[in-house]
Amino acid sequence: MMLFFILILFVPNVFADEPALVHTQYGDILGYQTNMSRVFYGIPFAQPPVGALRWQSTVPITKWAPKIINATRPAPVCPQPPCPPSTGSIKCPTLPVTSEDCLYLNIFTPLTSNLSLAALLPVMIFIHGGDFQYLSPSDPIYESERLHICSKSSTNIRRAFLGVLGYLATGNGPNDLKGNYGILDQRMAIVWVKENINAFGGDPNQITLFGQSSGAQSTALHYVTSEMQPFFQRAIIQSSPMTVPFRTYLGNVALTVLLAEQLHCSPNNLTCFRSRSADEIITAQAQVNQKITSLNPLSFFEPWLPVIDNDIVHGSLVNTIQNVSFPLKPLIIGTVTDECYDMVHVAWNKSVTISEYAALAIGLFGEQALKVLEHYPPLSSGDQRPNIVRIATEWIFTCSTRLFARKSASYSYVFGYPYNKVNTLNCPDHACHGDEVAYVFQSFWQRFTDIGRYISQGMGTYWTNFAKSQNPNDPSSVPLVWPKYTDGNETYLFIENPFQLGNSYVKDDCDLWDQIGYK
Repeated sequence: MMLFFILILFVPNVFADEPALVHTQYGDILGYQTNMSRVFYGIPFAQPPVGALRWQSTVPITKWAPKIINATRPAPVCPQPPCPPSTGSIKCPTLPVTSEDCLYLNIFTPLTSNLSLAALLPVMIFIHGGDFQYLSPSDPIYESERLHICSKSSTNIRRAFLGVLGYLATGNGPNDLKGNYGILDQRMAIVWVKENINAFGGDPNQITLFGQSSGAQSTALHYVTSEMQPFFQRAIIQSSPMTVPFRTYLGNVALTVLLAEQLHCSPNNLTCFRSRSADEIITAQAQVNQKITSLNPLSFFEPWLPVIDNDIVHGSLVNTIQNVSFPLKPLIIGTVTDECYDMVHVAWNKSVTISEYAALAIGLFGEQALKVLEHYPPLSSGDQRPNIVRIATEWIFTCSTRLFARKSASYSYVFGYPYNKVNTLNCPDHACHGDEVAYVFQSFWQRFTDIGRYISQGMGTYWTNFAKSQNPNDPSSVPLVWPKYTDGNETYLFIENPFQLGNSYVKDDCDLWDQIGYK
């Protein structure tokens, strides 16, 4: 999973003759200055995980002084297969150059020099989505120059291993691949930021972690991990599929066997695995993605993800947060109204009949299917896909997110703005999974209507206020005062035109899923 707050490459008025030099404990870093920002690409935070370091715990970087790091161009992104065509070119553009040598930070700061310790700026670290195996730091949807300048915060990008290279886990024995390498990469990068961001004008005691989709799962995992508590002060979790389970080592057996088959290795011959090139591994990964690797249908959406090792990961997110023994940090958490609309319409590109709908409910929920069908009765219109979208959205995202929100001192939101689409593929006139990202980052600003800019400016202000003060309502003016989500007062911000407040979002539906459970 990649961790970053992106400033796109193609910014206007880049002054290549305006160097920006920063002195860190590891050595000097040479970036450049635009008319709005200072940009530093490709700062190594760990040893290149190649050769003998493939599938090993992340190894810290050593000093590079007296050498100066040339941070004026992005490093390659981590190896990954192309996104599924159904994702669309906006949310998943053409893949840039990849390399296993990809553990780097990209840092972007406002044009503020000679900061005193008292004037250090808050820091935001973003973990993007992509099923733990897709996307890159230079994707246009993460263009953040506008949000970055408005927030006046020091920000950073980070990369971590994805897919097989980040999450292959064969067991917990002395000769096994223990998995969670991508999560360890994230930890290393967050620690590096904490220890070095003051050199860039950032406040190491004002760090906000935030992420979307699998990036939100990663953020949530750090949020409930005791070892990570000293390294950030608050978090924002956007559209985390909390119900998708992390796998056990036993649950990874099918993945390992199928991968070994594609690589022409025996499943226990890790020397053979290590001998394969990154391209061969990614090609094999793409083939395994098409196969059934678990009896749990939710695992099909994220085949490569953190493993429950009882060290880094102790269980599912909804179960882990129930057992947290330390005070939880301030949190913004929320979902989108139709998270699963495009997923359902890609899986079923034609109408679903009542009999097919009933069979699907039985296949997914077994003895609980009757309760589900009674609560979501067949639609008289014939096509049952709207019901499937509603069930999937509430079961996978909305209601398990409510469980998480109830355990923390949080601000809750629901994003429901379906207009001014920058990507209508498979999702016309609906607010679908990932649609809020462009509005948070204020990317595609020129494509937005005036209403879209109003939505985007409001979200950007709430998010950056929170990074500055732990309160989304201060210090900058917001469209509407956003109350905390508390026990007995489950108020949420409904992000639409205009912004509105609601209470107890889809309560009856979520009460049903709490009763059925999230497995």
